[in-house]
Amino acid sequence: MTRRNSLTQGEVLGFVRRWLDTFRSEAEAARSVGISRQSLNEMTNGSKPFTDKVLKAAGVKVVRPAPEYYPMESL
Repeated sequence: MTRRNSLTQGEVLGFVRRWLDTFRSEAEAARSVGISRQSLNEMTNGSKPFTDKVLKAAGVKVVRPAPEYYPMESL
């Protein structure tokens, strides 16, 4: 069995949906993170990527690699 450190998109969606289930409505969940219900709906339907606010509220930590810098002459 191989272990991996990152979540698939389906797993992330599962975390977000479990978080949404803790609210009475999608609008209430959206208000709790300061976004519109329409934006949250577009994210859960796959039209928009999840924001860091939504992922943090759902318990998903986003780790972005550090930027790499190169001198212009070598490009």
